[in-house]
Amino acid sequence: MNIDVQQTPNPDTIKFVLSLELVQNGSMEFKNSAEANEYPFVQKIFQLGAELVFFGNNFISVKKNSGTQWNEISEKIQDIIKNDFPKDFKAIIVKKETSNNKDEIFKRIEEVLELKIRPAVAMDGGNISLRSFVDGVAEVELQGSCAGCPSSTLTLKQGVERMLVHYVPEVKSVRAVSL
Repeated sequence: MNIDVQQTPNPDTIKFVLSLELVQNGSMEFKNSAEANEYPFVQKIFQLGAELVFFGNNFISVKKNSGTQWNEISEKIQDIIKNDFPKDFKAIIVKKETSNNKDEIFKRIEEVLELKIRPAVAMDGGNISLRSFVDGVAEVELQGSCAGCPSSTLTLKQGVERMLVHYVPEVKSVRAVSL
């Protein structure tokens, strides 16, 4: 398996790009080893000092804890992916939330996120999800390498907020929430 290792704007996160599809229609995030029961190779990555493992369309982002150095674990993560990744792996199909209770503004915000913002965020090893829109404030959750990234506030205000305000004038500000 070919693995392209890429830096992200978050110094605690590295993106491992694979030559296969991992997730269809979204992403999957593991915040601890227990959440990765179906994926023993992900549990092994947590044992090396990871504090978050994130699957995007064709990549795995790994966020290390502050006491671990990349030079100690990067090659080990690559070995785990090469040797322990399931040979019969089928892409995970993420079912999108389809609620009829979402109003037109929410849907327009979601469309801008999908078409204009998520592709750029995925290039940095992360994802962004709209959680709510109330009184002009769009609350979003940052995932993968974006969660806890030192530049996430700047990205949120100068990138995401500017884009959403431009395309959806009802949006006045954007705020990150953590779940």
